[in-house]
Formats: sequence, structure tokens, C-alpha cells
Amino acid sequence: MPKMLFEKKLSKTDIEYRMAVPMKSLDAFKIPEGEHSKDFGVTDIHGKRWRFRCCTRKADPYPKPVLSSGWIEFPKTRILKEGDEVTFSVVDMKGAEDLELEIQARKKIKLFGEEIWTPL
Repeated sequence: MPKMLFEKKLSKTDIEYRMAVPMKSLDAFKIPEGEHSKDFGVTDIHGKRWRFRCCTRKADPYPKPVLSSGWIEFPKTRILKEGDEVTFSVVDMKGAEDLELEIQARKKIKLFGEEIWTPL
């Protein structure tokens, strides 16, 4: 069973440029010592495979991790908007270096006057 890594409410920057990753989750990406990025695999709830890159700042004591390459296509494809949520869960740690994640996006909708979250 996948273990939740983090959940995030999306900002405009997360959707249009890059997604900020919570610092507490950075260790899971296992970026090699001396490097500042790592690509990893993600599978959505529809079984589609994605490749994202987690990057950190090179010359800053605060690494501020972000998802860059590959990420922007995901919110565009799912038509995500500011305030929608994504959840990343760890599916498998294939050896010490490879990380396999699952992503789920949710959108808040109103149905008969009640707000509910629906998976995308």
C-alpha cells in the first residue's frame, strides 16, 4: 500500500511554472551528494506514467526543492486550477537510488450546495 509523502494545495506558481515541494519531503527524493536534481517516475490514478525532476538551489543554505521538468504538463493535462490539490505517495523504493511515486489530483466542486472533492 502506498505511503503518503505529501499533499499540497496548488498555487498559481505551482500550476504555471514549477511546484514547490515541502522541505520535509526532500530526503525521499535522494538527490545524490553534490548534485542538485534528480528525475523520478510517477504514475497517476489512470495508470499514465510521468517523469518529473526534483531540483534544489545550488548556492543557497535553504535548498527550496521544486518539481521542474515534466511537471507543468501534468496540471495542464488535468486542467488543474489554483486551490486544487495533489497528493504524492511512495509506491516503491527500488533499491537505494530509485523512487517510484503515485500522484493523485483532486478538485473541489459544489454538488447540491455541498463542497466535495473529486479525483481527476
